[in-house]
Amino acid sequence: MKISKIMLASFVVFLVGAGSCLAQPVSDEPEDAVFGTGWGMTLALDGSGFYNDLVTYVLTQIPDSKPYLALPYKRAKVEFDARDRSCLYPGNIDHLKRGNDILDVAGYIETMPMVLVESHIFSQPGQAPLERLEQLAGKMVAFPNGSALPNVLAQYGATFVPTTDETTKARMLLAGRVDHMSGSLPDNIFVFDVMGESLPPYNPTLALIKVGVGIVCHRTAENIAFVGAVNGVLANRHHRQALEALFEAQGVTPRFLPAVGGGQSGDQAKP
Repeated sequence: MKISKIMLASFVVFLVGAGSCLAQPVSDEPEDAVFGTGWGMTLALDGSGFYNDLVTYVLTQIPDSKPYLALPYKRAKVEFDARDRSCLYPGNIDHLKRGNDILDVAGYIETMPMVLVESHIFSQPGQAPLERLEQLAGKMVAFPNGSALPNVLAQYGATFVPTTDETTKARMLLAGRVDHMSGSLPDNIFVFDVMGESLPPYNPTLALIKVGVGIVCHRTAENIAFVGAVNGVLANRHHRQALEALFEAQGVTPRFLPAVGGGQSGDQAKP
């Protein structure tokens, strides 16, 4: 289905991640699950959305794969922290460490990247995109509740306004209630398409983050085998063609599909 017909549900606050969660499970979720960090339109709690479709396709190609469960963003991280056999999606080890979500990277393993993600500061429609982050001084910036963005950009003098989901954040920007919003691509392509709006102005050379994300797991013998199986799917020519078709059907341009064996952009967070 085309994205204009999909009522998806959101994601990417993992990109400018929250601080570490208490490692205490809050429910009886499976010990070996892949927990999806649901937050809005592209990774919905009901299983719909681009990121859910992507990981579901990959996991269904693996016999006896781990169960996949999309949970609210913060809760997914709590469950992941508390379960040594579990995994987190979408994620990137280096970025999780930068956000203080994990401490010892040696205790984790990750798959090949499944999608390339960029994080930007978007301006109001009709306004010029930022030339430099210093222009945030005195401005109001909508951001995902639980994100570390206020800490990452603390030195620039902006006021940060927390929001509960991607759509709320976008509506605040369009209504002029904030000067800017943080957002990720390809995620916001979906959000504004569903809203019938053009993507707001942003500076493609001023990315806060450019990173390839996949599945991050606690390092265990079981998870090492699981990551190998996922990588086998991602590197398979037949499955690669299916993933290209999935991206195309969802309206995501090919530049967001990592190249096999080296398509991941490094985590290039600006302070």
